[in-house]
Amino acid sequence: MEIIMNNQKHRLINQAILVVATTFGILSASIANAASLNVLWYGQTDAYNANISELAALAPTFDPEGDGSLDWNLTFWNPQDPAPNFSDYDVLAIGFGYSNSILNFDPIGILNNKEAISTARGDRTFLSGQDADNHYSGKPGPRPNGPLGFLVNAVNWAGSGEAMGIVALSDGVYDTHPRNRRWWLNDRSFLKDELEGYVSYFNTESVVIPTETSDFPVNEGLTTAGLSNWRTSSHAGFKKDIPGYLSINDAGSRPGYAVTIVTASEADGGTLGEQAESVPEPGSIFGLFLLGGLGVRSLLLRMSQ
Repeated sequence: MEIIMNNQKHRLINQAILVVATTFGILSASIANAASLNVLWYGQTDAYNANISELAALAPTFDPEGDGSLDWNLTFWNPQDPAPNFSDYDVLAIGFGYSNSILNFDPIGILNNKEAISTARGDRTFLSGQDADNHYSGKPGPRPNGPLGFLVNAVNWAGSGEAMGIVALSDGVYDTHPRNRRWWLNDRSFLKDELEGYVSYFNTESVVIPTETSDFPVNEGLTTAGLSNWRTSSHAGFKKDIPGYLSINDAGSRPGYAVTIVTASEADGGTLGEQAESVPEPGSIFGLFLLGGLGVRSLLLRMSQ
């Protein structure tokens, strides 16, 4: 009889451990699944990639409104690398299409994989004439209300929709300088059909966040002043009547033109990832602890009887 009782107690103890483990497992899994994005960044020079790696490390610290942030699982896809499986990523980020001491953009990988990118592409696209990746390492530097916040918001927003989001910065400057690496309107570009006839190349220092988009998550923590006066803040713009897109930042010196546009249907969408809704609210977290505690208490009472 004593052996039987001991076996029953062992089973009850194991059940208590299982209740606790399950409770904490549900909680930790919910938080972990909501905390990161798989970011594929089109690489350039070693110095450029190092700057982007630094940016990725800072991404989870950028949370001006205290409503949450995301870690980045960053992968570089360099121009001569084999094409990745694009469906493995939440967002593809493509930087400034130019060549200088840090930049050396080569569009070959983008142009050679038009169909694969188009197939994996999701419902969120972020396009800008601002070369924030270039200015992140130059003037004005990684300012939270400037290049840093701009890039973090862009990637988090584009990566928080369905399938693979797109972030693409200016593909060149307004002139015909040989260091331009323009690809937007190339016949092999996945963006050509939607941008042709709506893109104009011009320099502007004035970037204006319109009142109607100032509270969108993609503009969180950003200001008109922080996006302007970068010693050429933007190199390209888009006609504001471009189908399927909405301006979130206007060209202050060019009425009727936008500096940054995003997919209109998703423009006011969040920046906390697809799994954000699975993160328990404080009350839910307390409920999980309470549930686990009640389960353990019940089992312990059975053991004492």
